[in-house]
Amino acid sequence: MTRMIKAFLLIRPHNVAAALLCVASGFWMAAWPARVPLPLLFAVALVTAAGNVINDCCDRDIDSINKPRRVIPSGGMTVRVAFSVYISMLLLLGATLFFMSPAQAAWIAAWALLLHLYSARLKRVYLAGNILVSMVTASGFTLGAFAGADIRQGVLPSIYTFFFVMGRELVKDCEDVEGDGTCGARTVPVVSGRAAAMNMAATIFILLAAAFPVPYFAGIYNHAYAAIMLISVLPILAISSIFALRGRNPGLISVMLKVGMYFGIAAFLLGTIM
Repeated sequence: MTRMIKAFLLIRPHNVAAALLCVASGFWMAAWPARVPLPLLFAVALVTAAGNVINDCCDRDIDSINKPRRVIPSGGMTVRVAFSVYISMLLLLGATLFFMSPAQAAWIAAWALLLHLYSARLKRVYLAGNILVSMVTASGFTLGAFAGADIRQGVLPSIYTFFFVMGRELVKDCEDVEGDGTCGARTVPVVSGRAAAMNMAATIFILLAAAFPVPYFAGIYNHAYAAIMLISVLPILAISSIFALRGRNPGLISVMLKVGMYFGIAAFLLGTIM
């Protein structure tokens, strides 16, 4: 039971849930009320979980400083065992791809490759890792809409999500600057300074706050979208902007933005189907 709990924590279930919601929402925005194909959901869960596992394997030195309570640096699981979990997930993922369309399978395979590349190399390269994670996360809406036969429905949510995640990634790098700097990762706060990274994040949040109402006034999304954004995402972006400009509380900003992402997913979905 303990091993199962550790493996469960290793895959970061909150990240897996967010990925599933993005894809499912994109699908429903394109094909409501059809059922989301189970092989697609299973593949998304597997590729996201595998990406989290290989990330923890590659970041064990950084996590020993920044997040010592994680499964590997805390001694709850060896890198060798974690890597075997990763390989097992990839094998299961490969089998799952046979039950999907060639285009969807290629999309998921590209995610697996990019997430491995991120962990092995690009996380430590200035801005490259931030861009890659933002791109993969945001494309969940597009993948879902593509599976629902109307990829256009996923484009706008993907654009907003890209910048939302990009801002959060910059804030997370500020939170992790000690370990990243010690272990040679050339993240934005390590290279350009913590203040520069927080200012970049704040600029993104301010622009997003200004841009989020536009689809409602343009008649693209309905009142549900406007209401959810108004009472959740926009206040979170405003508070995050203030904290970021003051260079304070990156951990709190990161948590607020994580919550805000779930509200944002709900806004795009309900703003389309209600």
